[in-house]
Amino acid sequence: MVGNGRGQLLLVEDEPVLRRLIADFLRGEGYEVIEAADGSEGASIYADHPYFDLVLLDLNLPYLSGVDVCRRIKAMRPSQPVLICSAAILDAHIVALHEMKVDQFLTKPYHPLDLLDRIHRELSRPSTGRITRTMVGSVLA
Repeated sequence: MVGNGRGQLLLVEDEPVLRRLIADFLRGEGYEVIEAADGSEGASIYADHPYFDLVLLDLNLPYLSGVDVCRRIKAMRPSQPVLICSAAILDAHIVALHEMKVDQFLTKPYHPLDLLDRIHRELSRPSTGRITRTMVGSVLA
């Protein structure tokens, strides 16, 4: 389902009910959301997709951890914004993610308005090196 142009998000969340609730809520707020049910699927979708405005990433995922998914994403596009949305954010995760310049964390459970606030803040950051929808369109044309 396509949103109202507020941005395109990749949601990597293994809990099906939570993933559906978050995706439906964000679509209702005008975002286009592409969903991945595990780390491997998230990394694969990201590799096959030209760009995302933001990746929403759980850390405790089957097949490929959230930290490993983030490593793959950052290897492809170092400037890709990532928001970690996880129940268990350990010090080791924070250290590894900070090395990849990921510094946005939202601990589950969170209020949907807190999620919207974090998304807005991340998308409002200066976009140095970030791939934009316009850039993708001009490259693909």
